[in-house]
Amino acid sequence: MTARPDRRTAQCLCGAVRITAVIPDGGFQLCHCEQCQRWTGGGPLTAIRAKEIEITGQDAIQTYHASGHGARAFCKVCGTTLYWKMQDHPLGFLPVGLFDDQSGFTVTEEIFVDKRPDWLPPHAGASQQDEAEMQAQLAAFLEQN
Repeated sequence: MTARPDRRTAQCLCGAVRITAVIPDGGFQLCHCEQCQRWTGGGPLTAIRAKEIEITGQDAIQTYHASGHGARAFCKVCGTTLYWKMQDHPLGFLPVGLFDDQSGFTVTEEIFVDKRPDWLPPHAGASQQDEAEMQAQLAAFLEQN
């Protein structure tokens, strides 16, 4: 069976968690919130929209609820960041660095830009949203769901 061209494979550092997902387009988001900076060790969380996500190695996944609405997951064997998702909602974004083939990926959006460290310049051409804009979007989303 031939893999679909938009289906990509990914894995954690040790390979205990393996992922296949459909990437509808190559645009990804940089999240500069303080939690993501701490979670990734200083840089933003790089997250790309994914569909039809299949994960193997569930027993190696640890979830941490850092807020009342979000769940962060990591490999409990090697510590690799695996995903952030809204609690009680399907997974829709994965970190770019997990993918075996990152060709065609590009930064299209930066969020929490008012929290971006001074040493990290903005990405030209990427939309920019600050914390107040993101909090308003979150409130509207939670109100509807």
